[in-house]
Amino acid sequence: MGFDFLDVSFGGSIYLTDLLDVLIIAIFTYIGILFLKQTRSLAAFIGLGVLGVIYILARAFHLYITALILQSFFSIFIIVLVIVFQDELKRSFELIATSGRGRIKNRTAVAFSSTVFSVVQAASNLMRKKHGALIIIPGRELIDRHTRGGNILDGIVTAPLLESIFDPDSPGHDGAVIIDKDRAQKFGIHLPLSQNLKQIKERGTRHSAAIGISEKTDALAIVVSEERGEVAVAKYGKIKVLKDTQELEKYLNQHYREKFPERPQNFFKLLFKERTFEKISAIAIACFAWFFVVFQAEIVQRDFSVPISYTNISEEKIIESTVPETVTITLSARGQAVLNTIPADAIRIAISGDRIESGLNEIELDRSYISHPFNVSVVNINPSTIQIKAQKYTLHEVPVEANIIEEPRDADLKEISVSPDKVRLLVPEEEEAPEVVFTEAINAKDLIETETIETRITLQEFHKIHQDSSRTVYVTFIIENNKEGD
Repeated sequence: MGFDFLDVSFGGSIYLTDLLDVLIIAIFTYIGILFLKQTRSLAAFIGLGVLGVIYILARAFHLYITALILQSFFSIFIIVLVIVFQDELKRSFELIATSGRGRIKNRTAVAFSSTVFSVVQAASNLMRKKHGALIIIPGRELIDRHTRGGNILDGIVTAPLLESIFDPDSPGHDGAVIIDKDRAQKFGIHLPLSQNLKQIKERGTRHSAAIGISEKTDALAIVVSEERGEVAVAKYGKIKVLKDTQELEKYLNQHYREKFPERPQNFFKLLFKERTFEKISAIAIACFAWFFVVFQAEIVQRDFSVPISYTNISEEKIIESTVPETVTITLSARGQAVLNTIPADAIRIAISGDRIESGLNEIELDRSYISHPFNVSVVNINPSTIQIKAQKYTLHEVPVEANIIEEPRDADLKEISVSPDKVRLLVPEEEEAPEVVFTEAINAKDLIETETIETRITLQEFHKIHQDSSRTVYVTFIIENNKEGD
């Protein structure tokens, strides 16, 4: 039926489409909040948010000039936003594209224990020797876009391997090592440097690179200082100096558990438990925006003249008349623009043949018969009752005979044939089928040789030809010779 589950209202002023509207805006707002936390530009966007609130209030209270100026500002600001934060936007889109599919599947804590042990042992020895090191362990996000140079290694992670890479005499000791799964994929990698002077302080280039990669991805960066002989970890743009390698082991295990859990995390658990404050804030902002932008919009109505259409009508059932043939449907929506953009064929009244019996049917129309766009609602149907006259037919196969009113006068007629010689005929169910049907009258008096004549079948009132048959037939007169030749 044409009933749309979106055509539901609550209290006559809030529609299910409004709830979907709020949900979609809340999702985008939530993504925006996470984006702001990543870019550390929250203060600037709070100012932008204040302007947004002023713009919403200006729209609500019809402050034309204020709304026009702010609208122009926002249209330009979006372009500036894309240019300034293009890297962060790329990361956000990559995160959305790769969400739901981990880079490592079916990995347990035991599977990473060897890697953790080797990294901790190598860090301990490098700290003791005061050899600098930078080890990157990616999370779920891809980091290739942020790395430059380096050499492919693809070797199993061991403490001696890591110590040899960061030996001061090794050509790649100034770069970083990337560990993926249990293998050292590359070494001598150059990473983006952080501009966060508060985190870098007096630290060197390795620490700046560790903070830089942690700002742009969810990777864990491990730094061994060659000056102080201490180890630090960087994650989510923050760096922390650790007391000993036992604390490093704890960070490594926590990183693997968080990014590659032993069991798939329940979606609904993540939905309601993680980042609760951000989610509540996103919903609140979406509701606020909906109330001042959408709820305050005027609800308008418009009449549409819609013809009656039928579905599931069998060949044996004929609709003889519909009174009236068109019905006026009154639709409502928020704003005249919605109603003005509805195509003429987007609204249909469809009645199934299963509900129509032979004879006069009186159908009371309701929303279940009407198909319409999801962002409008049916207010009124006029008239609400229509009358349909229908007739059921039975199918019969009946012979066809030629109706000859005069035979050839100057020729010997040997045979008359009709093709096709039978027709599939629909007869009202209360009537009996005729034994034979005839063609239109044919006058053959002037025929002198064999000839085929195209003609049509004559039908009684209410008889109909089935769609598999044709009313056109061909009558062939076979003439052997004419009388004058004798």
